[in-house]
Amino acid sequence: MPHLPEEVARLAAGEPPLDADEQAFPLLTVDGNGHPHAALLSRAELEPADDRTALYAVVGGTGTRANLRRHPYAALLAVDGTVCHRLKLRLIRSLTLDDVLGCVFTVAHHKRDSLGIPLSPLGFRTTGRLAELEDWPRSAAVLRTLRTGHSA
Repeated sequence: MPHLPEEVARLAAGEPPLDADEQAFPLLTVDGNGHPHAALLSRAELEPADDRTALYAVVGGTGTRANLRRHPYAALLAVDGTVCHRLKLRLIRSLTLDDVLGCVFTVAHHKRDSLGIPLSPLGFRTTGRLAELEDWPRSAAVLRTLRTGHSA
């Protein structure tokens, strides 16, 4: 089974600082009608396992949560310079805390796609209001629980 590529682990690691430009990571699932469904995750909602055997994620959207419960597969896109990393993920474990789904994904497939052209990732600007709206401390607690297996 492939591991999370080092470049993607680096992009997903750490807490996003306030007042900074950040990458939004599209997480693609399949809805009940078989159509693609996209959710945007930030680093506040992602964390690579130390050994890169898994990617932890916090999913808040009701549609995305339902899709993952019905079909435990997803795709994640991450841009790094001239490379678009395309990851096929498999949900191997999850837990529900409050109104979010904590997910443990393994990488089923990874494609490092590049023509050497500089790419601009989908992005956003972090603010205190955004951190509050998305409840980044709760996401950090869920990620800690997934990583350690113990309640935060």
